Amino acid sequence: MITINIGDIGDKILAVKFFDLPLSQILEYLRLAIIVFDFFLIIATIYLFFKALELRPKFKVNPDAQPVLTIRRELLLEKWNEIQSKFAEGRPDSLKIAVIQGDALVDSILRGAGLEGEHMADRLDNIEPGEFQSFEDVWRSHKIRNQVVHEENYQLTSALAEKALKGYENFLKELKILT
Repeated sequence: MITINIGDIGDKILAVKFFDLPLSQILEYLRLAIIVFDFFLIIATIYLFFKALELRPKFKVNPDAQPVLTIRRELLLEKWNEIQSKFAEGRPDSLKIAVIQGDALVDSILRGAGLEGEHMADRLDNIEPGEFQSFEDVWRSHKIRNQVVHEENYQLTSALAEKALKGYENFLKELKILT
């Protein structure tokens, strides 16, 4: 038998004989103890959350800062310069190659960003139009590329090739790959 001494009242001693209580009352005491324990756990969780916020690193974004040059960025710049050289040749086949390579460059960036899809159009469909400003430019450029690739007798003009490459260039500038 367990006896819990609750306290003295005058010359009377109040004691609770724990096992003499009905099961419903034991469960009620247990429920109250769990409620009190939960309350302390909630308070401790909130306290630790705010302490963790104080310890986390502070990141400051400077929109005017130049991005750090990385090997990936240097490779992208090198590929872009090759595309520009192809365009500068001015021959119809060079213009087509420049547009196709520009599309492939942007597509590789989208794949690297984790966008899913079998084709570039699928990846572009996974982007909300407002997510980046050059979205419409990239779509227009991609449509031009599709005409070059899928229409056998398509005549790509220098102006249209320039428009397509300008769309890709706007995208690369927005990502700060090009300055």
